Amino acid sequence: MAVRSYRDLIAWQLADRFKKEVFRLLRESPDAWNDLRFRNQLLDAATSVTSNLAEGFLRYSPGEFRKFIDYGLGSLAEAEGRLDDGIELRYFRADACAQAFLLARRCLTASIRLKQSQQRFMRSTGAKSRRRRT
Repeated sequence: MAVRSYRDLIAWQLADRFKKEVFRLLRESPDAWNDLRFRNQLLDAATSVTSNLAEGFLRYSPGEFRKFIDYGLGSLAEAEGRLDDGIELRYFRADACAQAFLLARRCLTASIRLKQSQQRFMRSTGAKSRRRRT
């Protein structure tokens, strides 16, 4: 199956499901929702995963795409850390976060494999990443 849109990427689909699960957790926790700093940090991290995958895909450069996959992975790790914080702060129950953590692990695996595929593609075609000279 050819990938024609970033929405076709398994990593993006899993990131989107993760983001929606985070939204659900926040909506169901008045304490988390009312902690504006916590809520905004968690929302920013969760939404950045899909945004970075989409932006990297639309750069049409395997090297650039790999860089944005890395940014997405960083955001995913940040969001997971915020969920852990939410459990510690008793905003969320650990069992309520299980689906979000499962989706995060699946997204991590898919993103790493996507990054590896871009590396293989670069090696096979001799493609170079577009780097700006300063």
